[in-house]
Amino acid sequence: MTRRQHMGRRAAVVLCVAAALVGPGSTAGASAEAPVAAGLSPRADALVYVADLHSDTLSVVGTRTGAVVDSIPIGKGPDSVAVTPDGARLHVTNSAADTVSVIDARARTVTGSITIGSGPTALVSSSDGRQVHVADIGSDDTSVIGTRRRAVTATVAVGHGPNGLAVAPDCSRVHLGNFDSDTLSVVDTSTARTTDTVPVGDGPTGMAAPGTARGPRT
Repeated sequence: MTRRQHMGRRAAVVLCVAAALVGPGSTAGASAEAPVAAGLSPRADALVYVADLHSDTLSVVGTRTGAVVDSIPIGKGPDSVAVTPDGARLHVTNSAADTVSVIDARARTVTGSITIGSGPTALVSSSDGRQVHVADIGSDDTSVIGTRRRAVTATVAVGHGPNGLAVAPDCSRVHLGNFDSDTLSVVDTSTARTTDTVPVGDGPTGMAAPGTARGPRT
């Protein structure tokens, strides 16, 4: 399977607790066309955000009602979603537009669009909320977005076809799975440089490690 075929078969969903969005003190049976992964919350008042790859929208699904409560128009080819730790903002990669949409979670409106590398797929917010890391499968790099500036602060070359990522709990490293080169890239966030490349199995995509933030994958 080529990287484009792999991208075309996917969309992603991310879970967020509704109380975090509508209350003080806070951090997919939908009509979406191509969601393939979901997270479930132990709480009954959770929302699931679905990146609708083929309809260029973000569906908001209430798990209590099992219904779509909102649909937000975004960029072309939305692929993956990340929620900031405080629950205030969503970031969505638009794989066909080479952008990331920034969404106000409470208002459910797009507040900005950030141009990044080619073919963005997975993304993840750092645990301190200061950065969002994006895997750019088409340009073989990772874009680092500063959430306060709402701009790309660094672009780091990695392996071929980066397609999944995870951030260390202390935010010191980002690990990326490179789909086309069958490797894992390790990026030092303080220097914005790749410090190690580890050979792995054929076509690495999803990633997870205990205590880490990770990009949503299939």
